[in-house]
Formats: sequence, C-alpha cells, structure tokens
Amino acid sequence: MEWRRHRFIKVVYALRGTGTLYVGDHQHAFRAKDVLVVSPGTRNRIVDSPDQPSSLYVLCLQPSLLSFDRSIRDFLPVGRIGCSDYQAQRIEALLRRLLFQQSHGGHHASLAMAAAALHLLGILGETSPEPESLGPPPRGTEEMSRYVEYLDSHFFEARDIDSEARRMGVSRRTFTKRFRQATGLSWLAYVRKKAVDHAARLLVETSVPITSVAFECGFSDLSTFYRRFKAQLGVTPADWRNGNQPTPTVHPSFDGIAKPNQR
Repeated sequence: MEWRRHRFIKVVYALRGTGTLYVGDHQHAFRAKDVLVVSPGTRNRIVDSPDQPSSLYVLCLQPSLLSFDRSIRDFLPVGRIGCSDYQAQRIEALLRRLLFQQSHGGHHASLAMAAAALHLLGILGETSPEPESLGPPPRGTEEMSRYVEYLDSHFFEARDIDSEARRMGVSRRTFTKRFRQATGLSWLAYVRKKAVDHAARLLVETSVPITSVAFECGFSDLSTFYRRFKAQLGVTPADWRNGNQPTPTVHPSFDGIAKPNQR
C-alpha cells in the first residue's frame, strides 16, 4: 500500500495475517485481532508480512460524526490497539452488522450504521494503544483481568456465564476457574454484587425513582431487585435511600479506627 493521507478517521481491523502500520515516523507491527487507528490528515501506509499476508477490514469515519462532542477525537487512541479476545469478538460483530446494513440498505440504514460505528469507537475508548514492540497476545490471567475491568462498567449487559465463556473463547470450566481466581467470587455473585452496589449509589446520590434504578442496574422486575438488595445490604432500597443503612460494626479493641458517626 502506498503512502496516503485521509480526511477521515481510519479504523482497520486485522482479521488474519500480520504486517506493519506506518504512521508518520512511527511503525506498529500488528497481528490478527488487532485494531489500527489513524487520525485524519496523518501520513500512513500498511505493509503486509511476506510470509503472512493480512486480511483487513477498513472503516472510514467522517470527523463530523463526532461533532456532538469534539473532545472525543483528543481521547481516541491511535496506532496499534491490541484487543482482548472478548473485545475482538464484539468488534467483529459490529463490523458484520455494518456490512449487512450497508448492503441491505433501507431508509434507516445510515442511522443504524452511524450507531454501530459510534459503538465501535466506544469499545476502542476502553482500550489503550499498545507499545510498538510486538509482544505475545494476552492470555489467561491477564485476559481475564481485562474482562473483569470491562464487566465493572457493563455488568447490566451480562447475560449468562455460558455466553460470556463463549465470547472469551474458553470452556465454561476454564472461565469459571479464571474468574474466581481474578475476583474471589463466582461470576453470578460478582455481577449481582456490582448491580446492587451501583443501585445503592444511585439511591443515595440521585432522586431517580426506585423502579428506574432497578431497570438501570439490570433488574427485570422490582421483586427480584428488592430481594437481592436486602440480601446483600440488609435493608430495603427505600430504607437505604432514607438513610436507614445498617450501622457498621467496629471492634472496640481496634485503636485508630473511628466508631460509627465519629468524624
């Protein structure tokens, strides 16, 4: 590929093979499941490895798509972005959706494509550019740590453990073992705890109705929300909002630890 400049944000997904992205005076070696991002107006080229030619999908985004918040371009990572298996699968799904919408057409296609493109940029915003040296892909403990970090802000989207294991590309048994090693909890207990913790914060910091809090935190009905909230925190959501939280227990022999209500 010859040197070129583009007016658009260039997002490249490496489906297969390896190669090198040249951006100005910098170069970034890439492999399958990596994402390459080039800013508008930046001189760039992509060169395949002789023994492993790459198969690439290129997404071209007009900067005007981000006109609702121009600061996004300042925080969007550029260069080579090494994705976890979980992130790569999400990106692949969005690319397939974009291709389908592009070929299917229809009066709503442009809106649907813009929404999918913004979703993809949101995934990239969760990652960080990788160093220029090409190291081994993250696996095992590191891969699970990245998944847990993602789950902390997406717990309300979690469906079931089998689906999450498939997205991670491992068996249910391996997923369960690695998740407990990373968090000390089972996957279901962790997701439920995150949901209740978030609900507790919303109840104190906002005036959002309890029904809305339950929905935002991923609960499909109020009775389940009330039951799990009380099981974890010892009081109902209404009592928690009204300031009737359980008083923390402090052992009297622990010097230097403030007792409840002390300042």
